[in-house]
Amino acid sequence: MTGQTLVPEPPANSEQVRQATEALRHRADHYELTLQEALLTWNLVPQLYHAPEADVLHQSLTSTRPVGREIAAGLEAACRALEHYADDLDDLAYERALILNAQASGAPAPVWEDDAADRGAEMNGLARERWQDALRRDAAALAERYDEATERCARALRAIPDVSWTSLVAWASPEVTDAPASPTDTVGRAILDRLAAAPDAAGLLSRHPEWSVILGRTAPEEIARWWAGLDPRVAAAIVTALPTLIGNLDGVPIAERVDVNRGRARDHLRELRAERQALEALRAPRSRANALEVLDRRAERARLDREIAYFEDVVSGRKQLYAWDPEHGSLIEMAGDPSTARAALFVLPGTNANPDAFMSDRPVTDFAEWQVGSGGGSVVAFTVLTGPMPQLDDFVTAGPEWNRFAEQRGEEYARFLQGVDATHPELWTMSYEHSYGGGVGSEAEKHGGTVDARFLAASVGAIGPYEPHPGTQYFATQAIDDINRYYAGVGLGPLGFTVAPETIPGVQIVDSGLPWPNIPQLVDLGMTRDPGVLVGIVRDSVQHHTALMSGDESINGKVLNQVAQTLRRRGAEG
Repeated sequence: MTGQTLVPEPPANSEQVRQATEALRHRADHYELTLQEALLTWNLVPQLYHAPEADVLHQSLTSTRPVGREIAAGLEAACRALEHYADDLDDLAYERALILNAQASGAPAPVWEDDAADRGAEMNGLARERWQDALRRDAAALAERYDEATERCARALRAIPDVSWTSLVAWASPEVTDAPASPTDTVGRAILDRLAAAPDAAGLLSRHPEWSVILGRTAPEEIARWWAGLDPRVAAAIVTALPTLIGNLDGVPIAERVDVNRGRARDHLRELRAERQALEALRAPRSRANALEVLDRRAERARLDREIAYFEDVVSGRKQLYAWDPEHGSLIEMAGDPSTARAALFVLPGTNANPDAFMSDRPVTDFAEWQVGSGGGSVVAFTVLTGPMPQLDDFVTAGPEWNRFAEQRGEEYARFLQGVDATHPELWTMSYEHSYGGGVGSEAEKHGGTVDARFLAASVGAIGPYEPHPGTQYFATQAIDDINRYYAGVGLGPLGFTVAPETIPGVQIVDSGLPWPNIPQLVDLGMTRDPGVLVGIVRDSVQHHTALMSGDESINGKVLNQVAQTLRRRGAEG
């Protein structure tokens, strides 16, 4: 009996199967990258080419995108099936080697001595037959397992669906459910897919800085779908390569963004500490003529200390950064846990808001943190600064009388709201908009950024014409002598806001609980026309205005509790 007649040969060579699989995967990757490159270039056509036939021309190639995905997915599935087949062949090769070794060792030596009745020879013959039967059974089992492995591979290959070619016609295939709704979304999705497949995503994005602009205009819902479809290993690689992009990309899940930005904060903290050490190493000026330099150094040292303390809190997890783009001047801090929350509060600060306001002794996040603390885990809150806001120290060119900031920040705020909704659609949402923030919230509605309720706290109102969103509940509050009342509803072109908050149809007026004007002061002003009295009246008006952002119950308790009750009640209702 020989190995050739007893032990079956493997149906394929595992190493050759792996080599073929590697070649197929290389071709598949090259195919997908080539297709994405072509589609990316093609998707820029609507921005460059305008003609009556432009839409039809653009759709003619764009509609091949889902087919390309199906082909790429099918090729990858085939590679996985062949890899599993090669693994099975390796496992069976060990069993085959055991059978061959047993056969090469030969039949067991005779152990029975022969006698006159030949009983020893008979027993030794039976032992050889049992050995041969065992070899035949093992060989037959091996052949059966070879057949099973081959059939498993064949089933996996047959299970790969055929390409739905009907999807080439205006997304007609029922299998295609995530077709981008606009050319911009199509371009954005193509860029994201290209970055996900690139071996050097950071280098690729640096060579195409315009891609960041396109991604900033891609619908957060589309980005959320893309992220949800990523292999975890691919997602981790993109985070490592592009932390700034992912940490600020609306549509990426909240937890991932906070984690990415914690890593970015850790790197920034090292830079801040090095900068602080370098400042300390400078020699102190000895001349009185350098007194201004001394003051500048003190101010810079104080700024660095505040920023270092803030980012230490971010790294430790005491503060959570949802977004942070220092080049654009944006910073969004989150308080609470979205995984347990049933309601989300978005706090929009107004005039003078900037990143430094998050790092002061009385941070702009106080209102949001109070709401989270009183919510018992049911509230997650975001203090939102999407970009530069008007500043009183530059009143003439960048003061709160200019409504352009509301238009610019409104579009960004809308994307922020859409991003949270794309990842946590179950949350009941309220936007608490203080002062100039009310103008931002009103503009956001025009860009599709809507919430379940808006709470306008000493708000500037809206740029007319304005129509409230039918699915939103509106609240408004301000002190009787709030400084905003002097110019509410006044505006012309780029100046002012023509719709006062308390005139919005359906708005519910909420008692602010703030002190009434000082009547004796008003009487004194009317009788004496003393400018000093006017200064005191204006000072009180400003204090009552800023009080509505306070997280101190002794100052702003009425509004704090009104918002908290609404969040708890509506969040519980779902």
